Amino acid sequence: MEEYIQGVVAAEMPASFELEALKAQAVAARTYTLRKLIDGRKYALNADLSDNIYECQAYISWVEFGDRHPRDKEQWQKKIMQACNETRGEIMLYQGEPIDALYHSTCGGITESALESWGKDIPYLRSTNCNYCRQSKYYESIQVFSSGELHRLTGVSNTEAIKILTKTPAGRSKKLKLDNRLISAEEFRRILQLPSTWWSLKKHKNNLLIISKGYGHGLGMCQYGANGMAAQGKNYHDILGKYYKDIDFYRMNY
Repeated sequence: MEEYIQGVVAAEMPASFELEALKAQAVAARTYTLRKLIDGRKYALNADLSDNIYECQAYISWVEFGDRHPRDKEQWQKKIMQACNETRGEIMLYQGEPIDALYHSTCGGITESALESWGKDIPYLRSTNCNYCRQSKYYESIQVFSSGELHRLTGVSNTEAIKILTKTPAGRSKKLKLDNRLISAEEFRRILQLPSTWWSLKKHKNNLLIISKGYGHGLGMCQYGANGMAAQGKNYHDILGKYYKDIDFYRMNY
């Protein structure tokens, strides 16, 4: 388990982040892993887990990590191992059960609730304000699409024909209208490869400007927010308690 968690932290969070943020990531990843194992879903090749981020979480070996970071490998590997060792066996519980410890890169100022994303109220996955992720390049970003690109990707060339119909209380889009066709924000995000579903749309000449906030689904821990909190002196329990409501910490004895 701990060897696997090291590989997840190495893949999921920049090793340049603060140690307390890496420790928060280790606890979140370990909890998420245990929840997946308990749920018992099988992945490709009948595996217990997957490194496909769309169905599980990322993972890399130390060899691959070294290839990605040839200059800083030893320093950063030591830091990641420290974060994992100092939280060894630690997980988050809600009413005695390991939580579904979702996390994402950048919330853009406020995290999302499971009720709005999934239509299911999960008490520990509630929306919370986050003033800590502004250092992320994805805090706010702009994507530009010509009418030709839009037509190729969506079948709609008139930028005026694309309208956001509904949004969550946190500000993320839920449903859009493309001409006379309804589409979910998640599908629109996937088609255009947008960083999140938190958008405002602007027309400029024949182009559609999509101003996006954040990166990822917005549920659970904001990783850049975790780093911002750590930089202000918060410890990993403070960080996790901010993004997952009413949780308890438990250390497995192994």
